[in-house]
Amino acid sequence: MKRQKKIIFTCALGLSLLTVAVPSFAAKTAELASGGWSESEGYYNNSSSDGASVQLASSSTPDSHVGERLYRNVGSSASPINEYAAHGKTTWYYVSHYTTARMELSNGTVKTTSGRVYNNSNWISEATSPWFQPDIFDNPEARTYWGQS
Repeated sequence: MKRQKKIIFTCALGLSLLTVAVPSFAAKTAELASGGWSESEGYYNNSSSDGASVQLASSSTPDSHVGERLYRNVGSSASPINEYAAHGKTTWYYVSHYTTARMELSNGTVKTTSGRVYNNSNWISEATSPWFQPDIFDNPEARTYWGQS
């Protein structure tokens, strides 16, 4: 009995720490991103216009960034169960960079995230969030972010 209480306490403590840490990390990802795409606002750029944060001989914005919402039905045609994921692809030649794809609620609550996916040797980074199955009153939105490494 004592051992069970200890295990339950440890699990509860771990979950409470995750509840605090994940939203904090997710918010920082969006704040640190240089730009991206959201379903409600389209494409945007947060890059510095004074040139102070721009690396020499490189562009301050990617050559291309594409964001989209993915959809799949995991139910039947008679009783659909919709799931969604965010997908982003960034091409930025000669600049080390990353792409992050997230499903978020309209208030900014992160439901799923790919984490940062860094560019490959072809200067392309591509990220897809895990699938998200919204509750009936959720208003999910796909959002993608890009930034320099």
